[in-house]
Amino acid sequence: MADKMKKPDVRLEINGMKYGGWTKISIRRGIGQVAGTFELSITERWPGQPIPAKIELGASCVVTVDGAPVITGYVDDVAPSYNAASHTVSVTGRDKTCDLVDCWPPSTQLKGATLAAVARSLAAPFGIEVVDETGVGVVPGFKTNPGDTVFETLEQLARAKGVLLTTDGRGRLVICRASKKKAATVLELGKNVFEGKGKFSMRDRFSSVTVIGQTASQQKTVVTDAAVPRHRPLVLVADQEHQGANKRAQWEVNVRYGKGNQATYTVYGWKDGDALWTPNVLVRIVDPFMGLEATWLVGSVGWTLDERGYRSEITLNPPEAFDVEPVSPKKGKKDKETLRGPGADTKES
Repeated sequence: MADKMKKPDVRLEINGMKYGGWTKISIRRGIGQVAGTFELSITERWPGQPIPAKIELGASCVVTVDGAPVITGYVDDVAPSYNAASHTVSVTGRDKTCDLVDCWPPSTQLKGATLAAVARSLAAPFGIEVVDETGVGVVPGFKTNPGDTVFETLEQLARAKGVLLTTDGRGRLVICRASKKKAATVLELGKNVFEGKGKFSMRDRFSSVTVIGQTASQQKTVVTDAAVPRHRPLVLVADQEHQGANKRAQWEVNVRYGKGNQATYTVYGWKDGDALWTPNVLVRIVDPFMGLEATWLVGSVGWTLDERGYRSEITLNPPEAFDVEPVSPKKGKKDKETLRGPGADTKES
């Protein structure tokens, strides 16, 4: 099957030079993974065969698949190795947004700014563009917390607003919501799936999540997870001094539900129809072995080339895991309530 598929053309472009012919490839992107990663290796099996010219550490780079950028960032590591039979060079790197993950912001305080405005202010020193697909409103009373990285700071604000942070292959920070776009391909056991694994867990879920605000009134919001069979309360303090306790509480219930219901499938090739498999796309799953017949959201994708050929590893969760809307039981022949999620009730006091 794999041999009949068109092989993706993967290039690493640095300073106008394009390197191809990679013998091992691992590229990964995901929603919530704000910086995509790559590892590319090439082996010279006989003396005299060409290998890439010296690649500078920290160099700006673009990884393309069939001419389209999937990672735009920097070279982190170069690892040459050799023995009597071969020479190998491996190059790893990440999206430009890796600097938001690694670095700390200056002390900042903004009043009446939107999440996008805060993100642009903090990302600007790193030369990172911010794309806001949500238009979420003002974050009053924002200030950075000592010890938090740029990404940790923005993640707290995004969590309170019920939105996601990711990247788009062009090195930009993207503020988005769970997509309604549907994949062209159905993941079906016995047809296109050759490896699958699931995780269905109650370990980190709670019967009620209470979030207490940091304001003088200490307003609190309680969200219950009706699918948790015993008394298991969780109490949290809101990250910032703004009105976000309700969304934060619902976010906690949804994400904990989503992380407790996850499936990962490996398929031959890198394409969903004519396009690459990408995160933040809805995919239909038909898997009698795991008891799944549902439409879940792609949380992350890994594109791989090794001795087993070109493969995609696709990790999916219930779409509610990436949203702040209440999770509701959905009954029917094709959607099993035990896997589709709990009922969640919200109240403020």
